[in-house]
Amino acid sequence: MYPSFQAFREDFDALALAGYFKIVSKPVSRLKRSLHDAYRTAVWVVVITYNLQHVIRVIQARHSTEQMVNTLFVLLTTLNTLGKQIAFNARSARIDRLVEIIEGPLFASRNAYHEEIMKAHALEMSRLLKLYHAAIYMCGVMFGVFPLVNRILGEEVEFTGYFPFHTNDVLPFALALSFNTIVITFQAYGNVTLDCTIVAFFAHSKIQLQMLRYNLEHLVDRNWTKLDTKINNTSVPKTFIDIEDAAFGELLRKRVAHCVEHYKIIVWFTNEVETVFGESMVVQFFVMAWVICMTVYKIAGLSLLSAELVTMALYLCCMLAQLFIYCFYGTQVKYESEFINHSLYCGDWLALSPRLRRLLLVMMVRCSRAVAPRTAYIIPMSLETYIAVLRSSYTLFTFLERK
Repeated sequence: MYPSFQAFREDFDALALAGYFKIVSKPVSRLKRSLHDAYRTAVWVVVITYNLQHVIRVIQARHSTEQMVNTLFVLLTTLNTLGKQIAFNARSARIDRLVEIIEGPLFASRNAYHEEIMKAHALEMSRLLKLYHAAIYMCGVMFGVFPLVNRILGEEVEFTGYFPFHTNDVLPFALALSFNTIVITFQAYGNVTLDCTIVAFFAHSKIQLQMLRYNLEHLVDRNWTKLDTKINNTSVPKTFIDIEDAAFGELLRKRVAHCVEHYKIIVWFTNEVETVFGESMVVQFFVMAWVICMTVYKIAGLSLLSAELVTMALYLCCMLAQLFIYCFYGTQVKYESEFINHSLYCGDWLALSPRLRRLLLVMMVRCSRAVAPRTAYIIPMSLETYIAVLRSSYTLFTFLERK
């Protein structure tokens, strides 16, 4: 049986490596866990210090719109990361419960089709994480290169964060540049890994809905472990299959009960993910409009031959993709849930007795409401919301440009 948690393993391993979350689903010694807790504490200190540097810098540059923008587009992103980091660690017990559900029997694969889509899902999540990591490594390198290039060309270099010393001389400049490059890359690594993990939860809801749909379409199959046993009889049978074979009829009732329980736990799982990460996702959506706006505003003032232009363009692409994956997988969950009743109707329900048909009818009523992930219980995580955020960013950009 293919493990359901496989789609999350790389995400949680990356979070543990960055010190943003504890080690999950791995047996570790008490010493190793204590050392990892100490490492996580050091990460908290670095993250908070980096955010305070930018807060101080914003206060210092409060009278200059351009200098504030130069700092805020980084500060808002790091504060967004900090919010997600707090959500993960403050609600670790609830995340443990989600992991238990993922590894539990209701979410386990039951046939070859289930295993196939689970493997495809794990591969998709792995590729998504690696793609994001490659993107932030490129951004990190560029964030380190463009100040160096500007200094070589004799231009003045201003760092986005506050430093308690002048950075004009070679050694202080090298120290500030090294610290800035390492920490911003580290923060970006944690940020995208947190995003990919949250998105993986919603993507897993989509996979579970696909598995449920398959089970409903093959409800009357003699053996759920085979893909080629579906009854294709489209005419009304002379006798009902659950009455003709009492033992199989009892098995069908258990299958219906399993599908109902499966659907209930999928709905609970999706709602729990919304609740656990609710505040951080609200910050994500509202802050992202400002971040995209300020990044575009900064790009608009750069020369086409500037090294900083390439860096800002990569950064903007990462921000756009970061918001897109939330809206994309939220749309996918809603799409799959809207077709549950269609899958149930496509099954061979004509072979069932009126008693079992009534059970299926009740389930259809229960499943008639789509599972639609939302932010703050109001804003749908959909592609329409993504377009609305981009429009808001453009509105803010035009306002800043006029100012």
